[in-house]
Amino acid sequence: MDSSRILVALQEQDRWRERHAKLEDRLRSVRARKRFFQRELDAVRRRVARLEEALSETAGRTSRDVSIASAGRMR
Repeated sequence: MDSSRILVALQEQDRWRERHAKLEDRLRSVRARKRFFQRELDAVRRRVARLEEALSETAGRTSRDVSIASAGRMR
């Protein structure tokens, strides 16, 4: 066998391993960002649900039922 061909094959193998490692790191990073944004989305959805609940509670009240201080905060 030609030793230069073996050397080239080993170098190419090393390059592919490096590429594979970089891709794994990038994939790990993307998955971590996805988990972060999923948690953020869940928190926003919980806040929206709480606000919708508060809005529906106050929607049934008349202006006489709401104190003056809280009416000022609602505007």
